[in-house]
Amino acid sequence: MNRLNMVWHPELFHGRGHRSTAFDGWYFKIVDKTERHVWAIIVGVWMDRDPDRQYCFIQFLDGVTGRTTMHRYPVEQFWSSRDHFDIVCGRSRFSLTEIHLDIDEPELHLHGNLQLSASPGWPVRAWAPGAMGPLAFLPFLEGYHGVLSLEPRLSGVLSLDGEDISFIGGKGYVERDWGSAFPRAWTWTQCNHFDEDHVCLSASIADIPLFGNVLRGIIVAFLYQGTLYRWATWNGSRLLSLRRDDEHAEFEVTNGHYGLEVWSGGHTSMGQVFAPRAGAMVQMLVEELSAIVQVRLVKHGRDGDTVIFEGRGRNAGLEISGDMPAMVGRAEAEQASTPTATSPGAFRP
Repeated sequence: MNRLNMVWHPELFHGRGHRSTAFDGWYFKIVDKTERHVWAIIVGVWMDRDPDRQYCFIQFLDGVTGRTTMHRYPVEQFWSSRDHFDIVCGRSRFSLTEIHLDIDEPELHLHGNLQLSASPGWPVRAWAPGAMGPLAFLPFLEGYHGVLSLEPRLSGVLSLDGEDISFIGGKGYVERDWGSAFPRAWTWTQCNHFDEDHVCLSASIADIPLFGNVLRGIIVAFLYQGTLYRWATWNGSRLLSLRRDDEHAEFEVTNGHYGLEVWSGGHTSMGQVFAPRAGAMVQMLVEELSAIVQVRLVKHGRDGDTVIFEGRGRNAGLEISGDMPAMVGRAEAEQASTPTATSPGAFRP
């Protein structure tokens, strides 16, 4: 499958035949039914001009304890299918429907099999193949992003350091990134544990170098009652406000028809994970997996906004990285006044 055809398959390994420094990675978040085990498993491959610097890897992050481990393998132990998402790293194997884990090292013993049910991701269209939209056709971007599976249901058992943990009835989430580097700064949050079932948030705001300038891009999806609401820079959506610090982020987006207000924060068990930067995978990214989010979805109308959904989520992922200046607009003006039923300050935890 050539590169042009690969554009319509964001889930596939995109690094076949790569001759320069690049990475390919997939992010699996899994939470058991009791919500006592909130994990992220990141599998990927680092490609380099120097063959001796190439390797594949699996990272493990425990969102409850903050424990993180990194496991590198020779690049020869990485394999991927050419026509569907199926990859092998070391002795472990990953697809959108099954995860087989076989890690037996001093710092981590993790074994077992998980099954993932079918679940929607960001739709792939002929002119907009996934979360990147038509930007996916541009070959010169530093990084690309895909949202593959928003809320798969889990089954199976994993053994962590000799303890068997059932994931039957648990929830998952799958996304991925590839390219030469992560953005210079970004804010990311994800949650599919709300009081109401089948609700999922996935949101990325990033400052991306482009033609000597910096583009602030947004990729935001919210699944509610079977409808996937989407906001992205490429589809004309706008970021109305953004405020963040080391422990929280809040923002508001609109696409003219619907608006989404999000507050995400937490500072419990944060783990450091590796991310691509300056031609190498470096330990730089601090990730929270036990954050709280507050979300409000509204429909814009001539007579004002109508609230479609408002709720609080838990077990949320949160990444706040780099220097991203705040963008304040209508939301800040509202926050300066007394909070009302429709202002962000009214629902902030």
